[in-house]
Amino acid sequence: MKTVGKALLIPALCFMFVGCSNKEPFDKKEQETHITFSQKEQNFEIIYMYDEIKEYIDTVREKTGKSNETVFIEKVFEPFKKESNMEDISIRYVFDPSSEVDKLGESIKDLEKDKDPTSGIIKEALMKSAKELPGKDKKVIVLPANPEDTFTVEQMGGVSGFALSEDVIVLQLSPSVQEDILKYTVAHEYNHLIAEESNRGMIRTILGGVVLEGKADAFAHTIYPKIEAPWQEPMTTEEREKVVAEITELRYSDDMKSYEKLRAGNSSKGIPQWANYKIGYEIVQSYRQNHPEISIERWTSMHEAEIIAGSDFEKITAYE
Repeated sequence: MKTVGKALLIPALCFMFVGCSNKEPFDKKEQETHITFSQKEQNFEIIYMYDEIKEYIDTVREKTGKSNETVFIEKVFEPFKKESNMEDISIRYVFDPSSEVDKLGESIKDLEKDKDPTSGIIKEALMKSAKELPGKDKKVIVLPANPEDTFTVEQMGGVSGFALSEDVIVLQLSPSVQEDILKYTVAHEYNHLIAEESNRGMIRTILGGVVLEGKADAFAHTIYPKIEAPWQEPMTTEEREKVVAEITELRYSDDMKSYEKLRAGNSSKGIPQWANYKIGYEIVQSYRQNHPEISIERWTSMHEAEIIAGSDFEKITAYE
């Protein structure tokens, strides 16, 4: 799940302007170790940042006089930048505010109880994905989801994710995370990494973002064909026509707000929620049906214009 230009992100976390509490501080334990494993010559790391979030919560509760945002940057965001090798990234690019520090603490406690099975699920999805589509070494950074983010809980199976770069997936988990959706999300985001790795800077327009999401869903569906993502419910013929008309008009734009409207839906225009994912998936699956000889690796790295031209949606593009 992804910006037009670099990655179309669905950010869901930050902890600024939170209230103080009399809750007991977290027990101090040994620093979390990274989980490492390999698929042939490709290496993976799973990095949990629960301890950093706990340090943030405890420091806020101590009423140090620092702003919550300052504490968050010191305790969480600076370590996050180092782990992700993204020293130039802005906090505004990744994280959103929350005011539920106590709920956040409870979420971490619940998530830690299932940390081992969660790691197993993530590892399985990465291994299966890498077997089908090998690439360079990858990291997965795991954080708790914003406890106010009911969207993730109610509509995303308790997990949201985004590709931060060609090497890093960020997962944000709720205690209600569903195993199937976690697997699917990891495979989906892994495909984004390989697409970026194989063709850096490819996502420059709304149309590029639409096809990018279609590739990721087509790949995840290949890895887990029995898992149905919340956004894959088919469109009606009328909805499809309106979505095609909308992306045909917007195709050259790199306006993030317009792209987000496709994701959110627009009832006044007859655009359903998840329109970018729905139409992207149909385009890529149409291309694959028309060209079954093309490998996953090839269509993952392919330009959106070529994908669309080889699908049943060729009228969308008018590239000279």
